[in-house]
Amino acid sequence: MELGLAFALAWAVLALGAGSALIAKRRWLSETITAERQSTVARAGARGPSSKVFLIVGLGFVAMGLFIIVWSASAAF
Repeated sequence: MELGLAFALAWAVLALGAGSALIAKRRWLSETITAERQSTVARAGARGPSSKVFLIVGLGFVAMGLFIIVWSASAAF
């Protein structure tokens, strides 16, 4: 296996893992960031990112990982 292909497959696995984690923990991340931003008096009305942001980014990572895996599988044949 070529070094570039091994790197691409490792990146795909990392992207799938990170994307899945973002999708699974999106509400917790959103609530934690919002609470952290509102913890100081000066920023009491600060808003955090919506959970939809983490869903979109997570889906992007999953799509990227799947694309790399499908591309490498099709290039092997």
